[in-house]
Amino acid sequence: MKSDKPEQTDFVLLGTYAPREAVKLLARFKAAGIPFRMQPRKPSPQPGPTAGIYISVDSARGTEVAEIHRDLFGDGLPNYDSSFFRDHHNV
Repeated sequence: MKSDKPEQTDFVLLGTYAPREAVKLLARFKAAGIPFRMQPRKPSPQPGPTAGIYISVDSARGTEVAEIHRDLFGDGLPNYDSSFFRDHHNV
């Protein structure tokens, strides 16, 4: 029996991207049907242009996300703030 509740997606932070890079990445996620969230980051405390975009993705789609990221930007994530592969870090 199927539940009437929508499935809960577990999102994890992939990283912070410049707007131009975020557009490319989000277009590929959308084309692949990968759920994502984004939140603009403005330089504080002054209002102004977006300084970066936080992108979070469905944690269950890790392999696809990593392939898309590698295809667009090469190896590695954009910064160490990423929680995407936190379970795989040797800390």
